[in-house]
Amino acid sequence: MSPVECAKCGQQVPDAAKRCPHCGARMRSRRGVKPKRWYERTPVTLCVAAGLVVIGFGFIHVITGVTSPYQLPFDIVVKESFGYQETLVDAKRIQALPYSIATRRYPLGVRVLQRRDYMPAGLAFEAKMATEQREEMQRWQAEFDRATGQPESRWQDRLRQGEQASARDAEDAQACNVRGVALARQGEYQAALAEFSRAIRREPTTADAFYNRALVYFAIGNLGSAASDLGKVVEIRPDFVEAHISRARLYAAMNKHDQAISNLTNAIQINPCCVKAYFQRGLVYYAKGDYGKAWDDVREIQSLGVQAPSGFVETLRAALKGD
Repeated sequence: MSPVECAKCGQQVPDAAKRCPHCGARMRSRRGVKPKRWYERTPVTLCVAAGLVVIGFGFIHVITGVTSPYQLPFDIVVKESFGYQETLVDAKRIQALPYSIATRRYPLGVRVLQRRDYMPAGLAFEAKMATEQREEMQRWQAEFDRATGQPESRWQDRLRQGEQASARDAEDAQACNVRGVALARQGEYQAALAEFSRAIRREPTTADAFYNRALVYFAIGNLGSAASDLGKVVEIRPDFVEAHISRARLYAAMNKHDQAISNLTNAIQINPCCVKAYFQRGLVYYAKGDYGKAWDDVREIQSLGVQAPSGFVETLRAALKGD
């Protein structure tokens, strides 16, 4: 092997020498750097593997609480699109919630459980669950009305007749309104609407006629016209609490939750002790999926000495659990 030059003194030194015989300096080996073995590269390997695992979770749902078709205590489903939302799906937790709450809190989880037949699906099922929610809310409303000693009256009983008109005033606004009330209670709805409209033409600020016409419109399913008439009522009489509440019910029936909440809030501002308005606003918040605000209204009701329906309270607790 050829000699090498010492970097310190410049003399030629045999290649095998570890030190220069002239100056004693340590000689550099001409051999290449010894490659690292696999265990010396472990930190890099682990980082790459961990990164691949993290990226992989963006493509799959891992469903726990079920037995997969391969008899594993979990199931893996490919996601509809890349992302990390609801990567871990707890089937038992979702299935234990009311369906309306589950779909709002875990929309992707519900869909993937339905795709894998761990939960029922289909338009008929969705319609059935929506109907059950409405019926449940109606039961809570009836229970609340009984608790407050104010059961919901028939809409005909809420018609506002006002003072009786004299015979010589048969064509004034009040007389038309009185006739309209009588016709509505007899089931003559179109004739009643005509009388209320006549009263409004005679006196455009007749709040009772607008209110009564709205109730009839609501009864025959003309929700838009009913909401418009109630808007006129609260414009003429801003302090008419029942008009705000009735208008909120119409908006809730039309799934216009924000407008319903606004009207119920107006009713509460007029009468801060109106437990009916607090409860109905809580129901609308629940239907909207805003469970925290629904719970706030339940607490307001309780502070006024009235107990909210136990089923409603338990459902809200289930919805808020884990938030």
